[in-house]
Amino acid sequence: MKLTIRIDLRRLLILGLTIIYPVGSTFGCTIFVLTDAKRTLFFNNEDYSNPATRVWFQPPTNAYYGCAYLGFNDGWAQGGVNEYGLAFDWVAGVNQAYTPSPKLKSLQGNPAERMLESCKTVDQAIAFYQRYTEPGFATARILIADKTGASVIISTNNGQLYFELSYQSRGFGYGSESLKKMLTPTLGPSIENGLPILKACRQSGMYATKYSSVYDLTTGDIALVSLTDKGETVTLNLQTELRKGGHYYDIPAVGQQLSQPLMPLLADMNRYLWEGYEPFPEDELITTNLVQQVIRKTQAGSLRPADFTPEFWNVLAPIQQQMQSELQKLGRLLSVRLLERKQSSRLYLLDYQHATVLQRFEIDSMNRIALIKSEAAEMKVSAVREK
Repeated sequence: MKLTIRIDLRRLLILGLTIIYPVGSTFGCTIFVLTDAKRTLFFNNEDYSNPATRVWFQPPTNAYYGCAYLGFNDGWAQGGVNEYGLAFDWVAGVNQAYTPSPKLKSLQGNPAERMLESCKTVDQAIAFYQRYTEPGFATARILIADKTGASVIISTNNGQLYFELSYQSRGFGYGSESLKKMLTPTLGPSIENGLPILKACRQSGMYATKYSSVYDLTTGDIALVSLTDKGETVTLNLQTELRKGGHYYDIPAVGQQLSQPLMPLLADMNRYLWEGYEPFPEDELITTNLVQQVIRKTQAGSLRPADFTPEFWNVLAPIQQQMQSELQKLGRLLSVRLLERKQSSRLYLLDYQHATVLQRFEIDSMNRIALIKSEAAEMKVSAVREK
């Protein structure tokens, strides 16, 4: 793959918390576009070690365009297509000295998702990346295409962003040698013409291709291509899926899951971690204060046994130093917001200097913490830039 935002995932354990950091990768992926005056198709092989692949759908709102995203079970889109026929995907393996200009604005979450939900054309996507920071350009290149056949490859050159615009069929990535031989100027934009290229460009081994996809930017069809020799496809229509509301499929099981009840979006698939929760008219000040104190004491290395049930303290006590070190990496705690209350369970949105976290706390009748479980987390782009 080209991984989480082009790149690999480094996991950090913080009271059960998994944080996603974009880091460098040498893995592949192959992307290409077939286009003419009437039709544009966007092809991708996603290469990586994780077999847990997913496609999820974010319906449009008054502020955002409807999108389909493809990726892994971390909720960080590797590629996607929106209702206006704009698509993107990444290829990793670049190792450039690149620091985003301080003039660029920072974003919450995955910048490529922010781009897809707010842009209709390649020109608008270029303007987006001229305005907002994307640290992933230090380790990967992105291909963005729209239904007119326009495409842009964005990379870095001498520490600056470089925009390579085209209106012809083209591609790059792990299968570059096969692309040179098979992606001829006269090759028409059809799935039948593109599938043999996808197959020829697949990677094997530890970072083998985990899914192949085709977006028809004119019709909105999304073809998920089997990795077997027969190359069967399951085709989803973007508009049809968006009308179903927010949901996801596991790519290996999508054929079966289409006839089953819809699976609602998981927390890390939402546009923002706090979406879908109604604000509470009154906060639970005693519990919220306890949560704030425990987090700050963890960072200071001064946890108190009295704040936890004896059983949970036995789990935490041996790993206090590790928790302190890891939690300090998130920076200063800025705010704590109660999102959900279920019997003894409380779900909080924790906003740190470098990350936003959804974390569930189980509280006993004596207002002691019995369990802490993280449900989703994402780094802030500004934090990644500082590393």
